[in-house]
Amino acid sequence: MLTCVLYSHQSVFLWYKATMDKAEFLKGLPVYNKSNFSRFHADSVCKASNRRPSVYLPTREYPSEQIIVTEKTNILLRYLHQQWDKKNAAKKREQEQAEGENTAPPRKIARTDSRELNEDS
Repeated sequence: MLTCVLYSHQSVFLWYKATMDKAEFLKGLPVYNKSNFSRFHADSVCKASNRRPSVYLPTREYPSEQIIVTEKTNILLRYLHQQWDKKNAAKKREQEQAEGENTAPPRKIARTDSRELNEDS
């Protein structure tokens, strides 16, 4: 059985038999530095490990009906808003304290008569 392998970066067509040894197949390939492959040994590549694989043990138990929802806002925008809030928190506190010290009535008063007119019509 013959198979065709195309390496587009070198435009090289290689024909080989499926029963060929891996080392023989790799022998004729073009390389920049042959010393990169000088220590290749086919026997040492696929050794199975005797250790048991690690298993994840959860430390918390989450309810099974929990729904994961993605946030609508961009992570960068969220970060920038948080930084802006941190930066301006002191200014807001100062402004609220200054407003608390002023006993003058607010400059703007809500209009109640416009709502009543809209309801009558």
